[in-house]
Amino acid sequence: MNRTTPRVLQQLACVVFMAPSNPSAIAAAVTGTVVRAESQMIPIANARVTLFEPTLQFFFEARTNEQGTFSFSNLPIVDVWRLGASSLGREYTEIEVVIEGGSFQHTFLLGTETHPGQWNIIGNTLPEFFDATDIAILQTDGRVLYCHDTVDPIVFDPATGQKSFPTGSWSEQGCMNSSLLPDGRIMMIGGQDGSDPGSFTDAIPWVKAYDPQTDTWQDPPDLQHAVGRWYPGLARLADGSFLVMGGGTAPSAQRTDTCERMDLATLAWSYTGSMANPTEFPPSALLYNGKVLATWWPPQLYTPATGLWQPTGNFVQPSRFWPGHSDHSIVVLEDGRVLAVGIVSGPDGNTIMGEVYDPDAELWTLTSNPDLVRFQSEVVQLPDGRILVAGGETENPNPPVTSVLGIVKWCDIYDPPSNSWRRVADLNWHREYHAVTLLVPDGRVLTTGGTRIKFQVGPTSADIEAYSPPYLFRGVRPQITGISGSSFGRGCEIALSIAPEIQITNVVLMGTGVTTHWVDAGIPRRLLLPFQQRSGVVTADLPTDPNVLPLGHYMIFAMVDDIPSIGRIVQVSANAPSSGDVNLDGTADSSDIPIFVTFLLNLSEPSTCQLIAADANSDGELNGLDIAPFVSAVLSSP
Repeated sequence: MNRTTPRVLQQLACVVFMAPSNPSAIAAAVTGTVVRAESQMIPIANARVTLFEPTLQFFFEARTNEQGTFSFSNLPIVDVWRLGASSLGREYTEIEVVIEGGSFQHTFLLGTETHPGQWNIIGNTLPEFFDATDIAILQTDGRVLYCHDTVDPIVFDPATGQKSFPTGSWSEQGCMNSSLLPDGRIMMIGGQDGSDPGSFTDAIPWVKAYDPQTDTWQDPPDLQHAVGRWYPGLARLADGSFLVMGGGTAPSAQRTDTCERMDLATLAWSYTGSMANPTEFPPSALLYNGKVLATWWPPQLYTPATGLWQPTGNFVQPSRFWPGHSDHSIVVLEDGRVLAVGIVSGPDGNTIMGEVYDPDAELWTLTSNPDLVRFQSEVVQLPDGRILVAGGETENPNPPVTSVLGIVKWCDIYDPPSNSWRRVADLNWHREYHAVTLLVPDGRVLTTGGTRIKFQVGPTSADIEAYSPPYLFRGVRPQITGISGSSFGRGCEIALSIAPEIQITNVVLMGTGVTTHWVDAGIPRRLLLPFQQRSGVVTADLPTDPNVLPLGHYMIFAMVDDIPSIGRIVQVSANAPSSGDVNLDGTADSSDIPIFVTFLLNLSEPSTCQLIAADANSDGELNGLDIAPFVSAVLSSP
């Protein structure tokens, strides 16, 4: 739905930033120009210029015109202002401004962006050292659950740096894969028991479910494959259920080509079509066309409607460490293409670190290269669409870099639209592929584990380190100070209140991550939502296509250029909102009553999803006949 509802505007306006008025102090003006540092004769159009008092009591924003000029007028008198300028791909510059004589003029010289970002130690996982079978899961509350077996989980809060120790399960389980059910429970699938984890001969068919809300473990049905699956592949399907692929089996550690589907209603498993080859931890993801791409080995497509696999275009560089571990990770880009990052030279002497898959043509093309080529790096898509590629292993380091058994701290950011790489800040620790790395709602990237290098060095650290990307050093960020609900159906409208009153350039939806080794079994995609903005309220529309928007949990970010707000985690649910839940918070209760009354009296207009919830008798109309069933729904709610 593409309209801003008056009701949402009325309710959210109270939390939107508004600079206090001071009519007697309006006098000052700030003007200037933004130009390229390397050629001061070339102006930069559409640069973002911000003028603000350090506490943000006053905040103003402007864009430069074609001549690169900007102006702020009728400003309140403030002792010290901050004036900042930025443009995509260029460095952010900020100065202190003291206005004398009623005006101030400045020319910004913006050079090419060079800020490397920053890695900081923000906590640890002690007493656990995550060094082999590690998994990191972003929970629906924004905290991260870490585990290497299900007996000793740790929950870490990125916002506070505090950790806690939830209840462990009744038996050890490692080398499994994991994902979140649409209701937020964490599923631990397959793996091996803890009696002899290094042998890979004791694969198990167990499945466990952990409920963070109740801190309890449950025992869903086992996998059908009785000889177990360690290192199983896992992809989220459109309905929120799972496809499990391959894995090693007991008692010989032999890989299997078999696959299974989970029924979301019963959590029971059944066999489906088999892959082209036996495999383990295949990088995989649901494409926008509804098929699952798995790239290890060879690249192939699974069609959920038929349950069959079919070959697809092979990599340009086909020899990729088979039948050993995968050398690459994959992410689904905003335009629906798939980026594979990581390369082993192999017998063909492969040298290009990235390849991009076009689902329409079923063809791969090479990307450009960073200065240091690696494999099995930590690969994370960022809200601005760029890809962080952290660490990894290099075979023939050129240029020479410090490494531990080939494992490096080197990090790059890859920009898909420009097909370019830029080196950024190094990791604090050498971390091999057992590290677990994911994006968290505040826009940082967390990593831990992997410091026992090839089981020969370490473990040397239990630290959790966080990467602050360059976009966190580019001036004032937007803030989401209010949101119109926590659970939304496909096609529904989400309203966000924004402070300060920044002009948003994109609204981004990103699936929450579940990472282990080189795979992400969460929802690996980044979606740009159509949106409208009226003052400090932004309304965005969710996609209707289930293949584009699988059921589950996502982070929603309000963006200004490449700068994200702190994200809010929302649920995308299959069903329309429940009867009476007109404020879309997941429950029909007394808080819905005044909103329902405004709709009934035509004092405000409901969104599509709100109308469904308000139409309590489900006759397609909102009128007096809905009053009794609405009251019943509110009274019967727990």
